[in-house]
Order: sequence, then structure tokens, then C-alpha cells
Amino acid sequence: MQNLFIGESDELKINFSVATGKDNSIYCDLDRSTLISFLESTGRIISNFEIEDYYATFKKPSFGNMINIYSSIFSVGGAEGGVNFNPTATRFNKIIFLIKSWNLKGKEEKPTEEDIKNLNPLIANIIGVELDTITGNLFI
Repeated sequence: MQNLFIGESDELKINFSVATGKDNSIYCDLDRSTLISFLESTGRIISNFEIEDYYATFKKPSFGNMINIYSSIFSVGGAEGGVNFNPTATRFNKIIFLIKSWNLKGKEEKPTEEDIKNLNPLIANIIGVELDTITGNLFI
């Protein structure tokens, strides 16, 4: 029987591969072989790229986590008393609230908010999209 409660030790792991070119170009995918196939199909020379595998580990979101994420992206205010929604903050805050660890070079310790802000947008996007896919968008 599945446990109906989320514990601190419940986690999700996202694996991804990053190809960095000698020209400082960067490509990433959740699957190393797909990444290599993409590079080859677009005429890029694989030997011009360093391909590395990484992971990011996240807390499995609980109802409480989702409440915190909600409260960080919605606000009530203004003269009209309307609700403000910041859609760009949704994925960012989901990553911030749930991340536990990663193995990115130079930042092996627990990622900070500043570390996440400084991620290459391609890497942040692939992590964020997969996190949304795994956790579902039932709340966000």
C-alpha cells in the first residue's frame, strides 16, 4: 500500500547530459544518446564537445510545499485589490523550494538560490520542465 504522506526522505532525481563545445556553445538533454544524435543530425562534430552527465535531486513535493510555492507566485494588492500572478517565478520557485542536491561542477554542495539564478537558462529549463513532468502541474 502506498504511503499517503510525503516524508523528508522522499525524493525525485533528474538526470541530464550537457555538451559544451570548444566554441562555448552548450546543449543539453535528459538522455545522453539523444543529445549525441541531435548534435550529429545538425552537423556538429562530436569531438568538438565535452559531454558530461549530471543529476539534480529534489524533495518529493508535499501539500505544504505546494502551498509555499503558491504563496511565492501569487499576491493580492494594488488599488484595485486584484490578484497578481508571476508566471516566470513558478518554475524557478518550484526548483528553489524542492532542490536538495546536484553534482554540477564547482557547485557540488546544496544549491543556493543564487546558484540557481546563475544557471545557464538551457540547463534550468530542462531541469524545470522535467520537474514539472514528474510532479505534474496539478498545483501549478
